[in-house]
Amino acid sequence: MTIEERVGLYKKLFPECKALDPVRAFVMPTDRIGAIEAIRELGTELAKAYKVRLPVVTFFVRDNNYVAVTQEIYLAEPDLEGYLHQFRHHLQNEARLYERRHLLLEDNKELDDRIPYKDANSLLAGEDDAKAWARFLIESV
Repeated sequence: MTIEERVGLYKKLFPECKALDPVRAFVMPTDRIGAIEAIRELGTELAKAYKVRLPVVTFFVRDNNYVAVTQEIYLAEPDLEGYLHQFRHHLQNEARLYERRHLLLEDNKELDDRIPYKDANSLLAGEDDAKAWARFLIESV
C-alpha cells in the first residue's frame, strides 16, 4: 500500500479525525520564533484532543526525529508536516499501551482490520502510517 493509498484510506475512514480542528485552526507565522510558538500551541491542542502527554519539542537539530523513550520530538525547522509526522510517532508510542491500543484508530474498535499495516512499503514500523497521517491532515484542511 502506497502512502497515497493510505492517505485516501484515512480520508475515507477518519472524516471526523480529532486532529482536524486543531490543524485547521493552525496558522504558520513567517518569523521563526512565532513559528516555534505556533507549533508548540498546536502540540498542546493535539495532546488535549488525544489525551496524551505533551511531548517536548526541540528545534534546529540536524534532522526530524521522535525519541520514544523520552517522548521528545526533534525538528530541524519549524515545519507543520514534519511536526505532524513526529506527533503521529508519539501517538504510536502511546498506542503501545494495551488500554490505548485503539488510539490510532480514533478509538473506533471496528476499524481494527480495515487498515493494512502489514502492507506498508517502509521497513520501519509505523513510518508509512506517520507520513500518511501527516499528509492526510494537511490535504484535509
